[in-house]
Amino acid sequence: MIDIIKNIAAAPRRTKASVIRELLKITNKPGVISFAGGLPDPQHFPYDFVAESVKKIMATKGRVALQYGPTDGLPEMKEEFVKFLKRHEGITARPENLIVTTASQQALDMVGRLFIDASDPVLVEKPSYMGGLQVFKSYGADFVGVKLEDDGISTEELEEKLVWLRSQDEHYKFVYLVPDFQNPSGVTLSAEKRKKVIELSEKYDVVVIEDSPYRQIRFEGKAPKMLYRLDQETHKTDNLISIFTFSKTFAPGLRLGLILAHPQIIRKMEILKQSLDLCTSSLNQLIAADFLRSGYFETHIEVVKKTYKLKKDTMVAALEKYMPEGVSWTKPEGGLFLWVRLPGEMSADEMFADALKENVAYVIGSAFHCDGSGKNTMRLNFSYPTPEDIDEGIKRLATAVKKRMVAAK
Repeated sequence: MIDIIKNIAAAPRRTKASVIRELLKITNKPGVISFAGGLPDPQHFPYDFVAESVKKIMATKGRVALQYGPTDGLPEMKEEFVKFLKRHEGITARPENLIVTTASQQALDMVGRLFIDASDPVLVEKPSYMGGLQVFKSYGADFVGVKLEDDGISTEELEEKLVWLRSQDEHYKFVYLVPDFQNPSGVTLSAEKRKKVIELSEKYDVVVIEDSPYRQIRFEGKAPKMLYRLDQETHKTDNLISIFTFSKTFAPGLRLGLILAHPQIIRKMEILKQSLDLCTSSLNQLIAADFLRSGYFETHIEVVKKTYKLKKDTMVAALEKYMPEGVSWTKPEGGLFLWVRLPGEMSADEMFADALKENVAYVIGSAFHCDGSGKNTMRLNFSYPTPEDIDEGIKRLATAVKKRMVAAK
């Protein structure tokens, strides 16, 4: 047989399997309480709305729904999202500022394709979203990690790294951030740091990728302005690219996302997308447009926020009740995740097998670090499991932690 593998191109050779997807194969066995996935609660998917919407669409726009659509997205979808941005974010946009994608992972892939040449420096949070690291690495990015603090990325260290890269005559491409309820940490970038990021974007002429899948799932506190809006109001650098998805606020099965950027960037994205999938599902776009137009989004997201707040509170209470001294965790004001830090000498990587023996699972924190550090950390998801499973699962996880602490003495 011909050795096909040796002929595979560089990009797929650089692409590693998703740690989360691989873990889910292990953790789906009966009896395991899994905090590993980033799954929305399926009990609150708007089943009835979708059923009625599809029926209506088939009756009035069936030929559009089942046909190929424009590569950049249906006008109905883009027009409704322009209104959404104005209503919820105070952002003024035009249809030419938008391209519809097959979920936000395709958007990240298009960012990688558009900007990254092999060995280009890309600045990322440490930890950062694993899906972003995975796709950027496939295009040969050299990651420059910047530490994450309680109020978001360290802007002081970010500037130090930008100064250093410039001094090395390195052609850095962009800064990748998840500013709201960051995946994996749950941390939100403060208003003060957002202003500083915009200043650095202008000062060092660096693109900022604002990945925003969770922003609307805020159940506590007040939301700082989006980076894109701050740039509009102040510097107007056009260096901001914002990415959105309906996977967390509507239904991941729709595989629907959008990119918001300068029209010249959007045009380049459109050309890329022509070679990827021609167009995103017309039917799914019409469903999402109906979701926004009808006002059902506002009704639905309130239910989601109420549910996830209860689950987050349950997880924090369980951590406080069961975890031994020396273990700490974040307390996010929204989103789907919180971040647990074990005492420095402990390894969440090594403890994973112990946790599975207790029938509980998490995602190892080192998978979110571009340099493989963070071995004493883990990500826990609270959106998918029931409150009862959250309490029992944290109890099991605490048992694994305590056993490893005893063994280490």
